[in-house]
Amino acid sequence: MIYAVFLLLLISIEVVTRLTLPHLASLDLFVSTPQQQMQVANPQQSAIFEGDPLLLWRLKPNLNHAIWDFTVLSTNAQSIRADYPIGAKPAGTFRIICLGDSVTFGYRVPPVWPDKPNDYNPDWLPYPMLLEKELRKANPNRSIEVFPMAVPGYTTHQGLAWLRRDIAKLKPDMVIASFGWNDVSVSDLPDRETISTRWFPVAGRWLIDHSQAIAHATRWYHARGGPTKAVKTPVPRVSEMEYVENFRAIVKLARDHGASVIVIGAPYRDSKTNPTEAQLMTRYRAALKAAMQESQTPYLEILELTEAAGSVNQGFFGELIHPNHMGHRLMASELLEMMSQQHLLGDLKVPEFVP
Repeated sequence: MIYAVFLLLLISIEVVTRLTLPHLASLDLFVSTPQQQMQVANPQQSAIFEGDPLLLWRLKPNLNHAIWDFTVLSTNAQSIRADYPIGAKPAGTFRIICLGDSVTFGYRVPPVWPDKPNDYNPDWLPYPMLLEKELRKANPNRSIEVFPMAVPGYTTHQGLAWLRRDIAKLKPDMVIASFGWNDVSVSDLPDRETISTRWFPVAGRWLIDHSQAIAHATRWYHARGGPTKAVKTPVPRVSEMEYVENFRAIVKLARDHGASVIVIGAPYRDSKTNPTEAQLMTRYRAALKAAMQESQTPYLEILELTEAAGSVNQGFFGELIHPNHMGHRLMASELLEMMSQQHLLGDLKVPEFVP
């Protein structure tokens, strides 16, 4: 009886909260640092995101040709930028997961202006979609899926946590991983502190995500000056050592589940626009390359998409960080060539693809 009364009290508080107070989005409570808020939780950027107890934010499910930051996108029920549902792998399907950030997501590919939402080229595709299109064309009798497990703003810290959670369910045959700019981006606090993946903080965020009463109590507590972590000197969201270790863990996790792996060095246009950031990108990429060579992991670094080619590579970029549709065609072409040369796709036919 005591438990029943207590449960009834909790339900009553939840109902009253939902009826009398405005809805609080968990995204606004999860995303705490100014840098994260600027990317995913301000009024202009939050339209396609929602809170995620493990990863802090994710894409909203079932978006239909949404326009976000000059990008047109749709998502499936699993919050992935794909035009088919993704669940347990169908028998006979060859599945490739592209794990990454806004580059792999396909930021501004294709680009679209909000006042002309239907005026874009549907053939301008991010590299995961290009890989899927070309592999399906070359293997018409095979079921092939290539989709991005990629969200703008994600680091290797989030990518590793996501893969750990879902790889057993998804059973990929290959994992392609690429992260970079978000990892080196400076933040008041590193991701290991702001995005704890231990069970207790994740459980707390789950309760906030599912209970408006707890969400309002949390906001009130923070507004009253509840404990906050001291702001330190801004540091990269993921240190160079953590960056390399996260990739090593991604590779090991994929191999332990029977998947082959390709790691892509992060694109970055030039070293003059932001010299300090460019130096970090160069350093992180060099450390990653050395670690992948040591573990004999296929590693792809596309010269034209790095600061080393900064004087001649503008045609492959939309701006400093993100390749445009031509850059994505180049990525797809280089990936297919590597897959062919190293026989990474088993009995699948790997087509030649001219960027």
